[in-house]
Amino acid sequence: MKTRTPEQQAGIRNTLIALFGIMALMLGLFVSSALKPRALSHDEYYKLGYFGYEPSRSIKEFKLTNHFGEEVGLDDLKGNWSLLFFGFTYCPDICPTTMGVLNRAVNNMKKKPQVIMVSVDYDRDTPELLAQYVPNFNPDFVGYTGEFDELVSFATQLNAAFAKVPGREPGTYTMDHSASIVVINPNGRFQGFIKSPPQAVNITRILDSLMM
Repeated sequence: MKTRTPEQQAGIRNTLIALFGIMALMLGLFVSSALKPRALSHDEYYKLGYFGYEPSRSIKEFKLTNHFGEEVGLDDLKGNWSLLFFGFTYCPDICPTTMGVLNRAVNNMKKKPQVIMVSVDYDRDTPELLAQYVPNFNPDFVGYTGEFDELVSFATQLNAAFAKVPGREPGTYTMDHSASIVVINPNGRFQGFIKSPPQAVNITRILDSLMM
């Protein structure tokens, strides 16, 4: 067997290093391309659980209160994409689960949408209570509450139904409500919704595409 000279061995080693470098670069480009946000097709949106409206739907002016005690309206939904979830602080499972999913989704986004939990429990969920509840999931999340008529009007425009349901014990109640996530575009228009149960990775992909 012919023995290679040190120069030949060094040449082979350098060639292998160069090949591995090229392979690593190609792999890096492939992964970067796969992770880079891109515009999704209608079918891809559907498979991820997103249903959009073309054209988007207008929203009438509304008057609610955020968890800072400030009055909010349609202008507060303009200038950025917004994700709205209709829930309530006494909710035992769906609401905290969905809020946790929204937190994970937003943390994976470079461009972040505004996330708002609109309380449907108009009797118990005061701004002070929302201030204790909503920021626990993410300090940037905001809670909205308001009078019954205003909440019904606002929720109806966004296809978000809710109703008070008597509890098991006398004098108690719970709230039935839609669990979809409403998507509002930067013009303050109803762009679509993400059906329940949402997945963080799907929300991230949907919003990354919409916000391109």
